[in-house]
This record gives sequence, C-alpha cells and structure tokens, in this order.
Amino acid sequence: MNWHDEYELFAARKTKAALAALLPPYRTELNHADSSLIAIGSEWTSHLFDGAFYLSPPPDPHRPACSLVFVQSHDGNTGAADPSTLGGGKTDQHLIYEGLSRVAADAILAGAGTIRDGGQVLSVWRPELVGLRASLGKPRHPVQIVATLRALELDRVMLFNVPEVRVVVVTVPSGAAQMASGLAARPWIASVVMNSAEQLPEAFEQIRALGIERISAIGGRHLAAELIDAGLVQDIYLTTSPRKGGESNTPMYPKALPGDVILRKSGTEQEDGVVFEHIVMAPASLHRP
Repeated sequence: MNWHDEYELFAARKTKAALAALLPPYRTELNHADSSLIAIGSEWTSHLFDGAFYLSPPPDPHRPACSLVFVQSHDGNTGAADPSTLGGGKTDQHLIYEGLSRVAADAILAGAGTIRDGGQVLSVWRPELVGLRASLGKPRHPVQIVATLRALELDRVMLFNVPEVRVVVVTVPSGAAQMASGLAARPWIASVVMNSAEQLPEAFEQIRALGIERISAIGGRHLAAELIDAGLVQDIYLTTSPRKGGESNTPMYPKALPGDVILRKSGTEQEDGVVFEHIVMAPASLHRP
C-alpha cells in the first residue's frame, strides 16, 4: 500500500467537497461571551458564523484545554454510522466541525471506534480555514490523538502511516505491549500509557508534556462522557438538527450538562431550524461525580 498516495487522494477529495459545499450563514440569537474567552476568526468565518468563535483558555499549565464537538438529532441522538445523516447541515460540517473548532487546536482526540474505517486524517480542508490556522501559527494538520483500550491494527490504517502527520496513541499497558513493535517502527507516533481507563487526567498531563495545549475532541459519546466526568472539558460545541433521527438512546451525555450556554446561533436558508450552541462548562471541581 502506498500510503502517501492514498493520503494525497484523500486530501484532494476532502478539499473538493469542502469547496463545493454551499454554506448558509448562521444568525446570532444569544451572545453572553465575555473577556475571559479567546475570540478567533477571519472576515470569511465571521460572515458565515455571524461573529467571532470563542475558546476557553487552558485550565492550568499542566493540562491542555479541551472542547467537545457534537451534532445531535432533534430528539437528542448522536449515534449514527454517518454523522451527516443527523441533519446538522453543511455549515456545521465545514465551518464548525472541520473548521472553527479545529483551527486553533494542537490536536484532535477521537476514540478508536470513530476512526474505525481507517481512511481519514482529521483536519481542516477549506482553504480559508487552512489559512486561518496558519495565521494562528499552527502546523498544517493537528496532532491526531487516538484513545483505545485495545491494540490497533497500525498496518491497516492510513492515519498511522503518513509520517508528516503526528499521532499520539493513548492506551493501557496491554494495548501498548501488543503494539510495541508497530509503534517502534513509526517514530512519528508517540504513546501515552495509562494504568487504567480511569486515568484520563493523568493522560492529559502526559499529553500536555508533549507540547499540546489545546485539544478538540470529537467522540465517540462514551469517551465524551468520560472526559466530562473527569472534569477535562471546558467548551462544548453542540449543533442540534431540526429533524429526528440517529440511533435511539444515544445522547452525547446521559445527564444535564453542568455548564452555561454563552452563544446560540440559528441556521438560515435551507438550514433553517438548525441550532448551534456553545456551552462553557462549570469548573471541574463543581461537577465531578
């Protein structure tokens, strides 16, 4: 397998799809953002998003800031083989999910199930967003962080075979042992080993020591709940579709989110009824179970 050629074809497809997408602008319904948040954007993004996009600062020097990015159906489901079928729309997909939520991120975190098809690199693709990311001093692609409790088939996944894309695998000792030879052959992949799945806070400290200051986490929902319960999430970017769908009983989080909506946008034109919300989470000490 020529992974470099596979990556080039993949990147060309993603860029073509991003350029072809029609992006109806959002309209601001509520804005309670204050000076404690970091505002980012360009003239192009500000027009489509109707203003600045906000990030929380890192919680402390020892852990990265972390956001969650999700789309849910009108009845609150986030599970779907293809998340685009949930009905969040093209603006959510290309401006938020593969855009503003990633442009300032040093890394994107996903569970092994989220990258199960193996044929993707999680990044930004629209040229305006690539340019915004560069203007923020970030490399072309965020570091790819994959969390898994089992060994990954490194030889079969493009993500692990493109040396110009840095990867971090977060796992437990048994997974690390099974992947030892494959990881040793790939110096662009770093490993973070937890003694157990409950040690995500300690894993975040190791990730921060690798120079990663900001993470955009995209799921799955079980990993998302673990991150919230561990007090590691500062921002949630949640887009709600106007239609029902998805796998039944698959909410992003099974309880009320411990945070406040500081920004609400509504979709326009063919995406009328879509709602985007930015939720700033309460300090970790107030919502750990």
